[in-house]
Amino acid sequence: MDAQRSPLLTVRDLAERPPFAIGSLTISPATRVVRGPSGEVSVEPRVMQVLIALADAAGAVVTRDTLMDRCWGNVFVGDDSLNRAIAGVRRIPERVGSEAYSVATVSGTGYRLVANDVPHSPIAGKAAGHAASQLSKPVTRRALIGGGAVVVAGAGAAYLWQGRLHEADPVERLIDESRIAMRAGTPEGGKRAVMLLDRAVALEPRNADAWGLLALTIARIDEHALGTTSYPVSRVDEAASRAIRLDEDNADAAAARAIAIPYFGDWLEAEQRFDKVLSDHPDHLETQDSRAFLLATAGRITESANARLAMNNDLFDPEMQYRMVYGLWFLGQIEEADRVASRGISMWPGHAGLWFARLWVMTGTGRFERALAHVDDEASRPALPPPMFETIRAAILAASDPGSDRAQVVARVMASVTQNVAAVVNAFMLLNLMGEVDRAFDLADAYYLEKGPIIAAVSWRPGQPVVQDQRRRKTNMIFTPTAEPMQRDPRFMPLMAKIGLADYWKRKGVVPDFLASAGRA
Repeated sequence: MDAQRSPLLTVRDLAERPPFAIGSLTISPATRVVRGPSGEVSVEPRVMQVLIALADAAGAVVTRDTLMDRCWGNVFVGDDSLNRAIAGVRRIPERVGSEAYSVATVSGTGYRLVANDVPHSPIAGKAAGHAASQLSKPVTRRALIGGGAVVVAGAGAAYLWQGRLHEADPVERLIDESRIAMRAGTPEGGKRAVMLLDRAVALEPRNADAWGLLALTIARIDEHALGTTSYPVSRVDEAASRAIRLDEDNADAAAARAIAIPYFGDWLEAEQRFDKVLSDHPDHLETQDSRAFLLATAGRITESANARLAMNNDLFDPEMQYRMVYGLWFLGQIEEADRVASRGISMWPGHAGLWFARLWVMTGTGRFERALAHVDDEASRPALPPPMFETIRAAILAASDPGSDRAQVVARVMASVTQNVAAVVNAFMLLNLMGEVDRAFDLADAYYLEKGPIIAAVSWRPGQPVVQDQRRRKTNMIFTPTAEPMQRDPRFMPLMAKIGLADYWKRKGVVPDFLASAGRA
């Protein structure tokens, strides 16, 4: 059977597949167990589906689209789901002490299973007692898994594999739906994703993938949130621990633990945590994303942008797309940043990340009239309080007219910073845009150092008993091109020393972009 036209392979189909061998590995699809020289390991359904799809091709290249069609069917998920499954397939031999196969990446096309010169051997489910002898016998090409027919050794009959459309496994369906919910990039989407994963682990408590993704989802919701902490960090650790007990090599669980620890003032250790995860799981998209964001928070915006553009950015993921806009802006690729932002807003009108990314690129490149039109376009605006848009509009008008009286606008911007962290981020951008550097440093004292008469929304607000973690002391906005007035000010480096970034640069042996561009390295 042509691998490119192979039918859907569902979890129910796994139960109908007989065990088979690849070299020293015995693979039992029905029980999702792989046995090797040093023991056995249970694999998740999606990993087993992808392994079988690759094995069916008998060494031929299987495109990414074919793998998505065969293993996910008509459920739309991002490339990260396939990347994660491929990583799981690659880890299997090492986990059971075997070198039976490897998975080769064919750039721009897909993957192929390389059986290391050992033929694939089918083993009959009904003839389990003959499994050991079958592994040691040479197998002819007719016995290879592929085509569509499989000669079943020991059973003396042909097993005809027919892909049939069945309902997806309920746990796998919940996992896929949670990924889709997270892609929306909204608080509602995040809550729905957690709810779906809570249902998944309740249905199948021994599903390591579901526990790992639950931990990662909660960590990601908290990582970039601008409001209060939605979930206690203990939930991340609990879910990650459950995943690791079931699968000690679970990438999502490892990433969740790395992401969940606050990194304001702790950038070096955070980077090392991310690097450790990526050394074990180099294709883990969420860790790549978190590391790229951390680099931006540490003033390494060119490195951050290059890392962002090197990622497998999903065109159907608004979160990845808006971060790509910033990366393009940081690299000076303004026309491409505009295209990505415009395309994203046309696909997801009202998405806050895309809306602000487009706004800051426009204002940061002096296109004030277009920025005002963007603010006034109610159809594309996110669901935020109207006063926020009014403040942004007033500040852009003031920035566009150097002779204007900005006192009232500045007062309005500073009054907003007590409300939420989003207003603090906006204030840094708007104050720099208007050239109000003194007030920007007043805000920095309040936000980063808890000094001065201003109370910036950071770790507490009246009536809010929950202390937010320090990860919300965001620094990425003060390293954007818009914040150059602050960066050039002699007060900036002393501020960097006080919050710990100067020590990070020294210990890491790196020079942030603003120093390198000014020749102050």
